[in-house]
Amino acid sequence: MPSTKSLHNIKSPFKFLDAYTKEDKEIFFGREAETDELYDRIFETNLVLLYGASGTGKTSLILCGLGNRFESADWMPIFVRRGDHLIDSVNEAIHSHSIRKLAVDLPLRKRARSLYLDYFKPIYLIFDQFEELFILGSKEEQADFFKMIKEMLDESLQCKILISMREEYIAYLSDFEKIIPELFDNRQRIEKMNVTMIEEVISQTAAAFEIDMREEEKTIDMIVDNLRDPRKGIDLANLQVYLDRLYRQDVARSKKANRRNGQIIFDPKLVELTGELEDVLSAFLDEQIEVIEDELKEKGAKKEGIPLDVLFTLVTDNGTKQSMTTSIIKESLAKRKKILPEFIDHCIERFKQMRILRELSDKQ
Repeated sequence: MPSTKSLHNIKSPFKFLDAYTKEDKEIFFGREAETDELYDRIFETNLVLLYGASGTGKTSLILCGLGNRFESADWMPIFVRRGDHLIDSVNEAIHSHSIRKLAVDLPLRKRARSLYLDYFKPIYLIFDQFEELFILGSKEEQADFFKMIKEMLDESLQCKILISMREEYIAYLSDFEKIIPELFDNRQRIEKMNVTMIEEVISQTAAAFEIDMREEEKTIDMIVDNLRDPRKGIDLANLQVYLDRLYRQDVARSKKANRRNGQIIFDPKLVELTGELEDVLSAFLDEQIEVIEDELKEKGAKKEGIPLDVLFTLVTDNGTKQSMTTSIIKESLAKRKKILPEFIDHCIERFKQMRILRELSDKQ
């Protein structure tokens, strides 16, 4: 098997951990029905709740699926993540898109109306990874946000609100039904793809990238078997990581075999060579730690092993995860390892991007 080091710089066309965007229309497969439903729901009301398990592709469904149902003149999507404070992030997003810059301390409903008049396009405020409000935000921030949304809904503005979140945090919304009674009225759950859908995605994706799928049925069955988790199903991000690994393994294999036509081939031997998902994720983690190590060196870190120090801080002696705030992690590593806070922040952010870590609270 080619080493992790030798595969590190080989690029593949797969999305890896990135969400699909509007430009990926030709390679976005398996969510046609969900896209149609979301497109219909968005016209039924000014408030839509989209939820599902992690790894179901909610962001891709919005960015690529829904985004390609609109002409550019028909909507103005404004994506908002919480950042340090959700209301501040909303204000900054509206301000950055506005032609006529109104004072940030004006009510959001007034600035949203002004933004609509700037372009005469309906505004779509899309709150992605909304669970961050409950993981990181205070009760006051949460209540203020829903009051602000209620005021906007009452104004009947040319503004739609789409909230996208992980389903395990849905119960937290119940506390705010008194503020917005219709909060749950128009909601859509995104299911994990079943095996048949995953098989079709693999086949269609290979065809789109002109990959020669040898013994197609057997090869795809082997890929699915290596990805399947009996309890959790197949995570779409893991699918992309696995296909990316297959692609890079075949590039290395083709060089060794002096294959001159540049054709990428997926076959049972390649899947067997690549191994199970656990092997691929382990190799993926090794690669990403190398990348983070290089990034930290560019930031001035003299010490090696900082990314692993951060990960090991989150694991107990018996190998289970332990819940810790970013403040505790920084305090612990500053004392034990003399690691600067900015290096720890960088590692945590990169691990969150890789889905190795969830959001961590700064509150103690």
